Parts: sequence; structure tokens; C-alpha cells
Amino acid sequence: MIAHNHPGFFPGGGEIFAYRMFLELKRNAAYTTLFLGATGKQNREPHPGTPFLAYEGREDEYLFWGDHFDYFQQSLRDSEFLYRDFANFLTLHRPSVIHFHHTLRLGVEALTVARRTLPDARIIYTLHDFIPMCHRDGQMIRVGTNALCERATPARCHECFPTISSARFKARELFIKAHFQHVDMFVSPSEFLAERYRQWGIPTDKISVIANGTPTPQRTLSQKKTLPRSNNQPVRFGYFGQISSYKGTMLLLKAAQELINDGFNNIELHIHGNIHFQSDDFKEEFESTIAKLAPRAQFHGVYPPEQISHLMHGIDWVVVPSIWWENAPLVISEALRHQKPVICSDIGGMAELIQHEVNGLHFRVGDMASLVDAMRRTMTEKGLQQRLIKQITQPLTIKECVQQYMHLYVQKKTMLDANIRSPAHA
Repeated sequence: MIAHNHPGFFPGGGEIFAYRMFLELKRNAAYTTLFLGATGKQNREPHPGTPFLAYEGREDEYLFWGDHFDYFQQSLRDSEFLYRDFANFLTLHRPSVIHFHHTLRLGVEALTVARRTLPDARIIYTLHDFIPMCHRDGQMIRVGTNALCERATPARCHECFPTISSARFKARELFIKAHFQHVDMFVSPSEFLAERYRQWGIPTDKISVIANGTPTPQRTLSQKKTLPRSNNQPVRFGYFGQISSYKGTMLLLKAAQELINDGFNNIELHIHGNIHFQSDDFKEEFESTIAKLAPRAQFHGVYPPEQISHLMHGIDWVVVPSIWWENAPLVISEALRHQKPVICSDIGGMAELIQHEVNGLHFRVGDMASLVDAMRRTMTEKGLQQRLIKQITQPLTIKECVQQYMHLYVQKKTMLDANIRSPAHA
């Protein structure tokens, strides 16, 4: 199981999901599973002799330290790390399945190295974002205007980055696709993302859609049942995840300020997440806004994934205000798992998971007035929360998710066996 970091360092949605899959597979004694997180200099110092390090001394969790990553090309500039060390790592462990959740920090060439080193291994690649096709951090939003981008082409990418020629963007695309050809099956957690990659050129028959599974809460849902709230009790909104301009965090804070200005003093906003990697200007704006809204808005910082049940229990509504398409935000699945209705932007993977007036509410992406209207409804419309809660269906569990992936893990062997038995093949 290969991810673009270890959640012990960076608890992003993709990293958390990859690690949860790893733990679920470990529970099945029939399988031996290893986890490899590709990390960088922010997490450790260079180690002479090898780029690999056991994570906290664990025998089945490793870090790959590669601090020579070309973000534009999605390539590891120090090719010796890959073509020697990564190949030796694969040869040592000889996995029958190599499941990539990203090649970020590791290099897209890792796919070719894996295929050359272990030609019979099954290679799976879960697509968590648009980074392979979009140089703007995989957000698919236009530089300068922040308008949503419908498709990635060399000419359109050059418009966003005038100093990079369309020819270089075409070369980037061909480079990534050349290594992608070694993948046996891509998996998308949403139909929306899958369709974007089909349009980009990934063959339809090489993309499966499997929703990201989430753990079952430690306490049963009946024990955590949300009770109707009286008029004088605060309405508690929760935000979970990375804190950035792409995620619409400031939009949410400004919407809360607007509601308070309108006299809605029964609002509580609890923000949980990581702001460490943002610019100083963004951090300053965020912190000053939080200070102005205190105590009605509180920033709780980074949270361990295992605390999500406790944190979800303390809120009434989960807000996902991203200004980009998103794929399949893990926080939405976690909210539904905990019987929490969601307020989200009306685009992409968010709108696919949340049906307006069914298990949550939509608002127009990037529109503060629309978000204010949705949040105001939660505080004024009697019975809204309970009506939506009753219509929530439970998302895929991590165990069910892994079971679906297992069909892909063994598919190649099954197909080969069928070909061997086939008279036509003979």
C-alpha cells in the first residue's frame, strides 16, 4: 500500500484512507501487507545509504525519503533512488499486488519500476485528485480568476501558466500517461472524477468506481442519536480537514460573521484541521478572523483521525465549503456515517455524495450569500435537521470497501487462469 505521505505526519484524506485500508487488510491473517509513505525533508533528515526508514520502528510500515521531486513533471529527479532502491525494496518483499494511492513525492516513474521489477504483480492506482492532469495543485480552477476549469489541455494550462509553453504541458501529459500505461486498474472514489479522467484519455475499461470506506464508529449510532434541539440552544457547525483558500475556510468564517451581524447569536462554529502549510498572509487573515468571532468560532487545530467520532458527536451540521470540484471528500462520508447532515458546495464530488434536501443542503459554490441562506435555514426551519437525518443512508464501511478492492486485486490472476483454460487461447 503506497501513499503520498504517512498520516502520522500529514493526516490528509487520501493518506488516512490508504492507511485505513492497510489496517483492514492486516486484520485478515490470510494476507501480509506493507505500508509505504513517500515523504520529504519536512518529516526527517536525509539518511545515508538508503531512502527507506521504518516508521517508528514498525516492521510493516516504511517511509520513502525523496527530497528531489519535480512537482511539474511529477518525477523524482534522483532516479537512482527509484531504479535502484525502490526496485530493491520491491524485490525484497515481492508483493503480488502494488496499490498506489499516489505517486506524489515518489515519482510517476515508480509505476514503470514496479512493472519492470515485478512483471506479474497486479498494479492498482486510486485517483484521489486531479494532480496528474492539473499543475495548479490538482484543483482544476483557473489561475487569476479562480473560475472552475472544465478540462485540462496544454493550451488551457499555458493560459494559467504563461511562462510554461503548451509544448511543455503536452510533454508533461505524455510523460505521465506513458507511466500510467503500466497500471492494471485505476479506481476513482466518485463517478465525477472517473469521468474527468476518461475525458483526459484513461480507457473506460481501466477505471472502476469504488467509494472510500470509513470505519464504523466505536459507539453505535443509536447511542449517538441526535436529539431535537430547543430554540435557545446553539446550532453547532463543524469544519474538518485542511484549512486553505481552496477549501473555502474563509468563506465559511465570513458567512458566520454575516449571520452574527444579522442577530443570530445562537451559532457555534468549530474548525478542526491543519493550517501549517499555508502562506503567512493566509494564516494571519484566518487567525485575525477567528479572534474577531471568538467565542462563537473556535479553531481546535489538527485532530487525530481516531478522534473523529468524538468530534462529530459535538456538532449538528458539517460544512464543506470548497471552491474547487473535490473528488470524494472523506469528511462527507464520515459525517454521513455519524448521522450528520452536510452543507456543501453544489459541484463535483461533493454534490455527488450529498443530495440537496435529502441528506444535506447545497449552496452555490463560492457564494457567501447562498451559504448564509443555507446556514440560516438550519437555525430557523423547524424539523429540517431531523428530516434530513432520517434520509441519510450509511456509506460504505472500510471493510466493505476493501472487499470490493479485493476483486480487483485478484482479477489479473483470474483472467490469466481463464485464458489458460480457454481452447481459443490454446
